Amino acid sequence: MQPLRFQQTIEHVTRVSGRGYWSGRANSLTFLPAPAGTGIVFRRVDLPGHPSIEARVAHRRETQLRTTLEFSGAHVEMVEHVLAALYALEIDNCVVECDSPEMPGMDGSSLAFALAIEQAGVRCQFEPTKAVIIDEPIKLGDDQQWVMAIPSSEPGLTIRYELDYGSTSSIPKSDSTLPIDRSSFTQHVAPARTFLEEHEAKMLQTKGIAAHVTYRDLVVFGEQGPIDNTLRFEDECSRHKLLDVVGDLSLCGWRIQGKVIAHRSGHRLNGLLAEALFEMGRGQQFLSTKNHKTHVARNAA
Repeated sequence: MQPLRFQQTIEHVTRVSGRGYWSGRANSLTFLPAPAGTGIVFRRVDLPGHPSIEARVAHRRETQLRTTLEFSGAHVEMVEHVLAALYALEIDNCVVECDSPEMPGMDGSSLAFALAIEQAGVRCQFEPTKAVIIDEPIKLGDDQQWVMAIPSSEPGLTIRYELDYGSTSSIPKSDSTLPIDRSSFTQHVAPARTFLEEHEAKMLQTKGIAAHVTYRDLVVFGEQGPIDNTLRFEDECSRHKLLDVVGDLSLCGWRIQGKVIAHRSGHRLNGLLAEALFEMGRGQQFLSTKNHKTHVARNAA
């Protein structure tokens, strides 16, 4: 299998600080360069021994409304926006030091992470990346919610997200189709923010969750549209769900060649597709290695 390009890490250390949406606690991330082959690793510097958690689909744990990774008793949560920025900006190897289990919520988007990573620069590592080529369709879910990966002649990964909460929802129906690449991510995908309906926001805050979050910190929809806020894109909600898909699929561990179509999917279905893509890529690597050995043996004979 031919590599898409050489692996890359960031050139300089960079940091992002904010507050966790769920906990309300101040927290920060420090992005560090890492050797080729490291992958993306979260390091909990607030815990004894600074345990590390590799961003792999095997470490994903089911959590409501966010993606959580757990390994050897340590966990990090709401990692999807960080992972999306790293994947789209083509950073293959990076250690992300965290002083809290929760990532900074920022404005509910991936923009702060993308800008920090761009500012850190890129270092080529001269070792090939490995990709999964979607060579046959995969579809998961049911008639109401599903996610599908299909082959594509276009380079890299393209994602289409179809959002529809039904006629009674204040969140408007929208569809978004965008390529996931370094040239367009920061402008067209990263700024799309987390959203929810007003009754959901009030329910969370009555439970003591996200008590510090205001209607200016993310997009809250009332009957007349966003409350005390304006959309950055007409299809901002579906763009944000597309953003989540990028972060969740990055856990497969491969660069992805093909197209993904998601219809009302969430983190659970995204994670299941990441598992399927991991297995597909592993099979392709095995066949590639096997064919190479056969070719060498024939030449030697």
